[in-house]
Amino acid sequence: MSPSQSVHRVPVRTQSLTGAQQQRPVQPQQQLPPQHHLSYRAQYSSPSQTLNRQHSAMPPLPVQIDPLYQIFSSVDKDGIGKLSASELRSALVNFDKTKFDPETIKLMIKLFDSDGSGTIDYTEFKRLWNYLGEWLERFQQFDLDHNTTISIDEFALALQSFGFQFSPSFVRFMFNHYDKRGTGSISFDLFVQANITLQRMHDAFRKYDRGQGTIQISLEDLLTEVLYLK
Repeated sequence: MSPSQSVHRVPVRTQSLTGAQQQRPVQPQQQLPPQHHLSYRAQYSSPSQTLNRQHSAMPPLPVQIDPLYQIFSSVDKDGIGKLSASELRSALVNFDKTKFDPETIKLMIKLFDSDGSGTIDYTEFKRLWNYLGEWLERFQQFDLDHNTTISIDEFALALQSFGFQFSPSFVRFMFNHYDKRGTGSISFDLFVQANITLQRMHDAFRKYDRGQGTIQISLEDLLTEVLYLK
């Protein structure tokens, strides 16, 4: 995903003196005629003074809209101020312009749908966007060859840096599971999905760990944790 944001520049209207006015130099200590004084004030007075003096000659400046809100509103097709899973998926794409995996979208909604509506409002969308921005920095940190995907070696390095000590066979098992497109690499959305899911599973494990790195868990507790993670 390249969540770059465009910057809207507000055009500035400049005023020039007429030909007759340009030919009339202003001498030191000379009082400007009223019409010249008005033009000078229009350029150097406060915005409220300028609008009061020239409201008939100058149109109001356009309101600058938050670029992120423009993204949100452009995919909010029904205009209710909330994004469904399909609408959110339209807003989130990888570097190659492919849409996020549905499971990643489901995970994002689970993490940021604070009111349990099953949708994402604009406040939740802003938090989600910033969260993905943090993951984007990590993704680019481990994308050593800068090809916008993560190889298995880069994936193993990321897991190790996050504090996980897994065997090479398990790393490959995880990698193959999240290489859902069968390309031999993991895109940004699947990198996020893999690591967030792994972190949530690790947190669930720690609830039962007594500091030995192994746990004893009942079938009921195990099923509870698994269903909660879905």
